[in-house]
Amino acid sequence: MIAVLGAVLAHSHRPEARVNVTAYREVSDLEFLQLQEDLRVRLQRESVAGMPEFNMVSAATYFEIHQGGKPVLLVDNSAGRLLVIAFGQ
Repeated sequence: MIAVLGAVLAHSHRPEARVNVTAYREVSDLEFLQLQEDLRVRLQRESVAGMPEFNMVSAATYFEIHQGGKPVLLVDNSAGRLLVIAFGQ
């Protein structure tokens, strides 16, 4: 899962205004928290000088990632599925 989301983030600077929606099986609360933390660490590690920073906003069942004030990724783990919405992919 982290590899899929990492690939989305790696191409987040593309200017297209497309939206990609993918659904997976719902994961446990612990798995979801681990996914959030893994992405947070990856975002910090992949920050590049001169590029807009990634910002993560999170709650119990979802998190959003923005870059330069624009949405990049929304991940929602409710309603019986893990929904990943990638913007600009």
